[in-house]
Amino acid sequence: MSDNNDDQEWATVIGRSLAFLALNGSGLREKDLATQGEFLEALGLPRKEAAALLRTTPASLTELYRRARTKKKGKHGKSKAKG
Repeated sequence: MSDNNDDQEWATVIGRSLAFLALNGSGLREKDLATQGEFLEALGLPRKEAAALLRTTPASLTELYRRARTKKKGKHGKSKAKG
């Protein structure tokens, strides 16, 4: 049973490493954490693991996602009058 557990741990390490390499290769390392986190989650990493790779917390990523959504919605809302 310990061999099976070791294999699972190595698969996890390899998966995280590949996700990090994909993030670096994508050119998103220069972008904000929300963009990077969304990319890692799209690759299948749970938010907790994506946050750990980005050296932040899952709660912080959640808040950054919320702010990014709000910012996107604001662009399509009312425009400010010049004056």
